[in-house]
Amino acid sequence: MKKTRFENKVCWVIGASSGIGYQLASDLSLMNTKLILSGRNEQKLTTLSRSLKVDSSVLPLDLSDQEEALASKVKQAEAIYSQIDIVFFVGGISQRSSFLETATSTFEQIMKVNFWGAVHITKSILPHLLKANDPIIVVINSVQGKFGIPNRSAYASSKHALLGFFDSLRAELGNQKIQITSILPGYVKTDLAKNALLGDGSQQGHLEDGKGGISTEQASKDILHFTSVGKSEAVIGRPREKAAVLIKRFFPSFFEKLVRKKS
Repeated sequence: MKKTRFENKVCWVIGASSGIGYQLASDLSLMNTKLILSGRNEQKLTTLSRSLKVDSSVLPLDLSDQEEALASKVKQAEAIYSQIDIVFFVGGISQRSSFLETATSTFEQIMKVNFWGAVHITKSILPHLLKANDPIIVVINSVQGKFGIPNRSAYASSKHALLGFFDSLRAELGNQKIQITSILPGYVKTDLAKNALLGDGSQQGHLEDGKGGISTEQASKDILHFTSVGKSEAVIGRPREKAAVLIKRFFPSFFEKLVRKKS
């Protein structure tokens, strides 16, 4: 296999138990990497680890934990191979409820998982990464980091915050040779919608008809490609979602009419 930037690197995939994270771990295992697999479901992570043909370790964590708990997880991760070169922030939760229906506690939960978890882990791991050879942070954001749609007020807020945070961090670290790649997917065929929170904090519990979306295999392929070529930001997904980002940027009034009353 052709040598890649991931060759001989220790990759920490946070959100590896399903969906895009699971596929990323599987693809990275074909590139002569060492993997640290994290997420809430230890059983799924263990099953994944046993299926891979590279050295991999399981480190369960919950992105909604407090800063001190996540800092402890970072120390544990650093101790596994005494090296971490690439961090993939994949884990997250979505939302399916209007703003007026959404409890403040649900907003806070989504922000904890989608935003604060990445901030806390980055705060602890950054000094370690800055000592690595060719360190990379890969953030799986969303096209909703660029625009909001109905019934996603908390989700879009968390993704806007995540994009802004890593844009600012990239600017601060510009001369310190660390790559930060933000990936903004449209719909991907995962359980994100099924696990999305309703206004009261309960899970929606089902997938949505007619949403389509790209496969996790295609998403992983695109993520690894744009990371390997050093992109700071890339939108992946169907043509309509790529177009939506451009329409929002250049024709905001028209975009508002397109998304109004739609979910």
